[in-house]
Amino acid sequence: MLDYFCSMANINRVELTATAVYFHLSDGTFRHCLYTQACATFLYAATPRQRENYVLEQRDSVVNWPDLGGSLTVQGAEVKRLVAEMEPVA
Repeated sequence: MLDYFCSMANINRVELTATAVYFHLSDGTFRHCLYTQACATFLYAATPRQRENYVLEQRDSVVNWPDLGGSLTVQGAEVKRLVAEMEPVA
C-alpha cells in the first residue's frame, strides 16, 4: 500500500472553508470535497478549530484529523476517506 501512496502527487496545502476542504497538490492541480459528501461527513459537524487541527502523513499523501478520527487522501480525481487500516472507504 505504501508504494501506491509514493506514486501519487503529494498534498502541498490544505485549505478549509465553511463548506469544503481543498487539497492543493504537488502537480499543480487541486481537488475538493464538500463536508456533506460521504467522504467528509466527519468534518460537517466539526468546529472550525477541530477542522484546523490536521496533520499530513504518509509522505504528505494523507490528511489526518486526530481529534475527529478521520483521514482523507486524493486518489486520481477522487477524494477518499481512509479507515484505520489505511484502506479507502467506498
